[in-house]
Amino acid sequence: MNDERSPRVLVVDDEARVRSLLCDMLAAWGCQAVEAASGETALALLEQGEYDLMLTDFLMPGRSGIDLIRDVRSRDAAISVIMITASAVDFDADSRRLEFTLLHKPLQLEELKGAVGQALRGRALPTPAAFS
Repeated sequence: MNDERSPRVLVVDDEARVRSLLCDMLAAWGCQAVEAASGETALALLEQGEYDLMLTDFLMPGRSGIDLIRDVRSRDAAISVIMITASAVDFDADSRRLEFTLLHKPLQLEELKGAVGQALRGRALPTPAAFS
C-alpha cells in the first residue's frame, strides 16, 4: 500500500443501505470507498483498479462472499479482505485458508474500525465525531 494516498476500499454488499453506511464510515476514516452491489461487479472493479482492502458480505445473490474471496485470491493474493456475516456457519477453516478477517453482524463500530486499521497494515484511523 502506498502511504501517500488514501487507502482504497471496495465495499461489496447487495444491500444499498449497508454499502452506503460502510462507505460513509470508511470515508470518515480517510479511505476512498468504492461500492459494488454484487460479486460480479466487484470482480470487474478489481480488474480496473488497485484496492488495499475489500469488505464483503457473505450472503449475496449469485456469488457468495466465499466464492468472491476465492476468485479474488486467485487474482490478487495481496489484497486484505474482511468478510461480514450474520450467518452461523463456521468459517474458521475458510478464513485461515483464504486469509480473511471475519466479522459478525450486528457490527460493532470499534471492532470494524480495528479490523480495517489492522487490514490496512496497522494504520491508525481517526474517529470523527459523527461516528464516536
